[in-house]
Amino acid sequence: MTDPDLQTIKQRMLAPLTDAPDAEHARALLDKLSAAGIWPDTDYACQDPAYWKTIYHLYNLLVLARVYRSSGSPLSSDAELKQSIVPALDHWLDNDFTNPNWWYNQIGTPGQLSQILLLLEEDLTSSQRDKGLEILRRAELGMTGQNLVWVADITARRALLEDDPELIQDAFQCIADEIRVSFEEGIQPDFSFHQHGDCLYSHGYGAGFASDCSRIAALLAGTRFAFPQEKIDLLTGLILDGHQWYARGIWQDFGAIGRELVRPGHTAAFLRQIVPHLLPLPTGREPEICALQSRLSDEEAAPLIGNRHFWRSDIMAHHRPSFYASARMYSDRLLNTDQPCNREALKSHHIADGTTCLLRTGREYFDIFPVWDWHKIPGTTVALTPDMAGDLCRRGSRSFAGGVSDGTSGLAAFDFERDGLTARKSFLFLDDEFLCLGAGIDYPEEHPVITTVNQCHLQGEVITLNGSLSPGRHTFSELDWVHHDNIAYFFPTPSKICLENEKRTGSWQEISAYSSAGSAEHDVFTLWLDHGPQPTSATYAYVVAPGMELSAVQKGANPDIEILANSPQLQAARHSAQSVTGAAFYQSGKLEIEPGWTISVDQPCLLLLRQGKGELSISLANPKNEELRAVVEVSQLLAGDGIETTGDHSQISFHLPDGMKAGQSQTRVLQICR
Repeated sequence: MTDPDLQTIKQRMLAPLTDAPDAEHARALLDKLSAAGIWPDTDYACQDPAYWKTIYHLYNLLVLARVYRSSGSPLSSDAELKQSIVPALDHWLDNDFTNPNWWYNQIGTPGQLSQILLLLEEDLTSSQRDKGLEILRRAELGMTGQNLVWVADITARRALLEDDPELIQDAFQCIADEIRVSFEEGIQPDFSFHQHGDCLYSHGYGAGFASDCSRIAALLAGTRFAFPQEKIDLLTGLILDGHQWYARGIWQDFGAIGRELVRPGHTAAFLRQIVPHLLPLPTGREPEICALQSRLSDEEAAPLIGNRHFWRSDIMAHHRPSFYASARMYSDRLLNTDQPCNREALKSHHIADGTTCLLRTGREYFDIFPVWDWHKIPGTTVALTPDMAGDLCRRGSRSFAGGVSDGTSGLAAFDFERDGLTARKSFLFLDDEFLCLGAGIDYPEEHPVITTVNQCHLQGEVITLNGSLSPGRHTFSELDWVHHDNIAYFFPTPSKICLENEKRTGSWQEISAYSSAGSAEHDVFTLWLDHGPQPTSATYAYVVAPGMELSAVQKGANPDIEILANSPQLQAARHSAQSVTGAAFYQSGKLEIEPGWTISVDQPCLLLLRQGKGELSISLANPKNEELRAVVEVSQLLAGDGIETTGDHSQISFHLPDGMKAGQSQTRVLQICR
């Protein structure tokens, strides 16, 4: 190989493969390896499309190849090790094991084998080389999203083995071309990530995409194949304006993972791998990257702060110093979840039905899923059918689902319908708490309907006004508040409330048929509102205050939130101390915020008001993700561009965008005339 750029890329590609390989693990694998190159504990006849045990032969072989090639390994270039590697490699190449799942044949196997061949290149026979390259050619360019990146990465390794600059240019150009914003699979205009159609997958396929693309960007830096600056900027945006918003440290929002949420041990630790690749690149956002790095390694580091609505994925993320919270919805623009490919996430039917995720320590839901009651996903309003009814993966039937944000606070709302159950649901995210409202809850069938407040790991006592609750199930005709794990739950309107604090058992195989994990047992806290069977025009309201001490609740502390409206036409509330008002107008209408102060809109929309010293901030969004011209009328005299005044009223015209930014919030800051 004489091309200096190819030499540089090859050296960089080999560096992590030969850095500190596990010699002890290699020796253990060698002890089990037969003279014929077979590991007796590997199932070479396996045809399981989800959990293909045969590929562990390649995983093991890669460990041996790394140790053999590493100059710092005690087994570096060891003759006996080579004698063991050769038959193991030949066993795979001669048998050419395949699986009914295309992914293993075109991505999984070529991905592992391409690394092995690159490590062993100097010791390959011509026959081994030819057979290996033939398998690598199955990874054909032309896919989309993360699958494309995997295939292009494999093709680049093949190009190095074939010393083919044109092929490596094609491979890396495919990756660069995929770092783009579109309505197709991949990076969305709001920096969320879709895969398998219109399905949110930021911390699933999107995690792999960001990890691989950032690694490859660093790999190519300084060569003629380096990514253009606009690609670096987009990749940086995906991570800083997208991925990091779904996590608190390494602990991630279960709603952003797709079907991978049922894989044990899943976290946002992939971000730790990304940061070292981003830092040397010309991102212009080094302080933010360093701050992210700190949060991933130090739970005491300064947290991410702010509110962001991802209008392409119907999810709002809210970060405060002491907690993270989100609301996830779906609409006729979006799938609620992925198909249960490989029989994963078999009970995820309600994963986007107004789901809320609340993280303080981050461990609230970690590996809880085998024992979860999947009818009681936090935030959802669900009919308790005997089994999970209806299609698991589905597109929403209604268009009203979205959020409005001013960057600090936010309001999310949607018009929910599923198999005859309807509801209007909204979520107002504030500095120290969030409010959840439900109205127009109707269901014609006999099955009871419930709204779940939370279902998480049980940590310590569960306390109400009457004291600590014993383990078990409890029902209350009325309840003012519940305190658990330093979180206070308030119920401002009378409701039938149910609570469980008890041990549960479950199995990973019940939610992921081919999981190798076994049974699980956890203490679980579950809190929900019971609307009864066949509810008509039912409503609910509750406030979640993370970090509120029990002593404060017992002394009468109560979130300073006034519910202004909770009907199928309008849901609205105000936090007077924070001077924030949120309103979900499902139709045009008027809202009285306080005596003498009203606000009206002439179109269905989401509105957020923030009053400061001498100014009023108005944020507006169209939850139907369409262009919209709307007029907001306020019973105050305001000054600013685009304002018409009549008497003591001001009319503010908004032109909300279409195209890539349809659904994005627009904020106007206006002066209050005294």
